Amino acid sequence: MSHAPTTLSWTVYPFVENWRRSVLLILFLTLLLLFIYLGFQLIYVAILSAIFLIGSLYKYFLPFHHQFESDRLIITSCCFYKLERSWETFRSFYVDANGVLLSPFAHPTRLENFRGVYIRFGKHPPEEVINFITSKIKD
Repeated sequence: MSHAPTTLSWTVYPFVENWRRSVLLILFLTLLLLFIYLGFQLIYVAILSAIFLIGSLYKYFLPFHHQFESDRLIITSCCFYKLERSWETFRSFYVDANGVLLSPFAHPTRLENFRGVYIRFGKHPPEEVINFITSKIKD
């Protein structure tokens, strides 16, 4: 009889894992910023636009480390982002092709996308993540 592991950790880095998509994204952002610069003829508008565009895509550009412990979930990135929640916070979860949405609600609601936590699988085996979550959250 196999027991669920007490901890589980992995790192998800979409920018490196999806290099073709990343090249297209960089090309698109470069062209967009070039058009912004040519349209306004002001370098500071282009720089400000770059900050907003790249800042809004931080979950794609930065690596996120997921750590499942026996009593809590910890997600960290670089030195400024840390999310820590106990497993009791979540009452249901939904699996899709890229990850799992952990929801604080027992039934589906539109607020899940704002109050829930999305866990990406990345290169980690999805079955292992789903089994760990299933052992912690009883649907």
